[in-house]
Parts: sequence; structure tokens; C-alpha cells
Amino acid sequence: MDKLKKTEIDLQREISFIINSKVKDPRVGFVTITGVKLSPDFHYMDVYFTLLDENGNLKLCLKGLNACKGFIKKNIQSRIKIKNIPEIKFIYDESIENGLRINKIIEELKNKEKNS
Repeated sequence: MDKLKKTEIDLQREISFIINSKVKDPRVGFVTITGVKLSPDFHYMDVYFTLLDENGNLKLCLKGLNACKGFIKKNIQSRIKIKNIPEIKFIYDESIENGLRINKIIEELKNKEKNS
């Protein structure tokens, strides 16, 4: 496993831990970090997340996460040995939502087939 991929996995684990155990911003809600993509020069990272609270407000959650970037970076620095902590960009991961929607459509088609 190369250094970039290993660092992405470590960052995903640590960011998830920090958000779910240390961030107290009520706007954030119940967030799951689904992936981290680091730039090859380690200066930027895209952090993909899903909001598991169906009643949660995505825009409000994103504002909360963006407000916590400095706090998250500070905590990462104390937990992972990286020379410079990359700039964080939070991106909503729609893949789980899309997968659920596809499964629902498949189930509806199966039920229609059974009833025909």
C-alpha cells in the first residue's frame, strides 16, 4: 500500500473519530465519513460524508462542518504525524443515497412482477 492511500485511510479514521466524539456543534448532527481523497502533494483533501439523520439539514450540517475545520485540523495534528495538515473540503457523498434509491426501484419492479 502506498503512502498516499495509507494516509487517506488514517485521516478518514481520525476525522470520523473527531467529528463523532469531539465536535459539539449541533448543526453537524450524525455524520459518517465515507472517504478521504488527498492531493498528491498532501496540500488539499476532499472529505466525503453522508448525513445519516434523514431529518437533518444538509446545508446546515455543511456550515457546521466548515466552521469546525480549524478544530478538526488541530486535532488531526495532535493525532497523526504529518508535516502539514492539508486544507479540508467537505463534500456530500450521494452514493449511498443513490444506492438506496436504486434498491427501492428494483424492489418496486419485483413487486409489480409478482402481482402481474
